[in-house]
Amino acid sequence: MHNEQHKLEKDNARIKRESSLLAPLKDFIVRRLLDFTGSQRFLTTQLDVTNACNLTCAHCYHAHHNNSGALDLAGWRSILDQYDQLTAKLYLEPRFVICGGEPTISPLFWPLLEELNSRWPGVNVSVLTNATRLSEGFVAEFKRYNADFQISLDGPDRGRHDLIRGAGSFDQALAGLKNLQRAEMNATFLATLSHRTSFWIKDFFDVAARTRVSSMNFTRFISQGNGKKLEESSEDRPLTPHELRQAFQTILESARKTGVSTSTNGPLYHLVDPSLGANGKLGFQGLVIDYKGNLKVTSRTDFRLGNILDEGLENLFLKHPIMRALRNREIEGCGSCVHYDKCGGDRNASFAATGSFLKKDPGCWLDVEPQRVVQEVS
Repeated sequence: MHNEQHKLEKDNARIKRESSLLAPLKDFIVRRLLDFTGSQRFLTTQLDVTNACNLTCAHCYHAHHNNSGALDLAGWRSILDQYDQLTAKLYLEPRFVICGGEPTISPLFWPLLEELNSRWPGVNVSVLTNATRLSEGFVAEFKRYNADFQISLDGPDRGRHDLIRGAGSFDQALAGLKNLQRAEMNATFLATLSHRTSFWIKDFFDVAARTRVSSMNFTRFISQGNGKKLEESSEDRPLTPHELRQAFQTILESARKTGVSTSTNGPLYHLVDPSLGANGKLGFQGLVIDYKGNLKVTSRTDFRLGNILDEGLENLFLKHPIMRALRNREIEGCGSCVHYDKCGGDRNASFAATGSFLKKDPGCWLDVEPQRVVQEVS
C-alpha cells in the first residue's frame, strides 16, 4: 500500500511538472490563435437546412427552390461533429443561424434545432424566416430554446411587400411577428436595399417603430438568381456608389429619428461615420453551409468552396486558396485601403458584379469622380 501511494504521488508530481512546462507553449498557441481570429469570440455558422420555400420573391438570389440532393439528419450530424472540432481548435464558441429557403417548412427544422441544443445546451440560434408560418402553436415550441428571429420585410406595407414577396405575405408576416411578441421572443426586420426600396427607407423605420421590433436592418440587393433577371429587365438594380452613400445616411438618420436600432457593422458604414463598422478578420468571421453540405464564402452567392463531407470542414475553411487570399487581404482596392479593418467591402457585391470575391466592392464611393457621380444621378 505504501509503495502504491508513493508511486501515485510521484505520478501526480510528474504530471504537474509537465503541465507547468507545457503552459508557456499553450499560452503561445492561444496568442497565435487570437492574432489569427482577431477579437472574434464566436464562429457563427449559417445552416441552410433546405432550399425549398413557400414564397417566390422577385429579387431572391436563389436561382431555383429545388431541394433535390439535400442532406439528411445524419449528414448534418457529421458536419456538426467537424464544426465542434474546429471551434475547439480555434478557441471559439458556437453560434448558429438556421436559414433556407424557408427553414420552417423543412422536416429537419425541429430535429436539427434539438440536435444543436443537445450538443450545446442554451446555444444562441437565430432563425431567418419570412414569418408566414409562425402560428401561435409553432412559436410556443421555441420557448425552450435560446432563439431569436429575423423576419424578411421587403415592403413597409401590404402593397409594396406583396409586390415583391407575393399576395398575403405581408399580413402573414405581421401575424407571425405578433405571435413571437406575445411569447416574448425577440424579432428584427431585414429588408433588401435596392434602387426601388431605397425610396422606402423612412417608411420601413416607421413600420418597425409601430410594430415594436428591436431593429430594422438592410442587406444590399445582389444580382444573382431572380435578382439578376430584375436587373436585366430594368425593374430593379443595385444602388450606385453615390446612391448607396445617400441610402446609408438616410438609414442612420431614420434610426436616430425613430429610436429603432439598425445594424451598422457591415461594409461601407465606416465611410459614412468613422465610429461605425466592424469588419474584423475578413474571411474568418463565420461559416455558410448550404443544404447539400457545401461550404460557401458568403450566403448570397452560388459559389461553393467544396463539399464538407467529401473534403472536410477544417481543410476547406482554413486552407482553400480563396479563404487564404481573403485573410491575407489580397483584395483589389479594398485590401490596401486604410479603412479595410472597419469596412472590408462587400464580397457578395464584388462577386455578383465581377465573378470574383477578390475584387473591389462596386458600391464604394471613395474613388468615384465627382463628374461621374453627377452623371449617375442625373
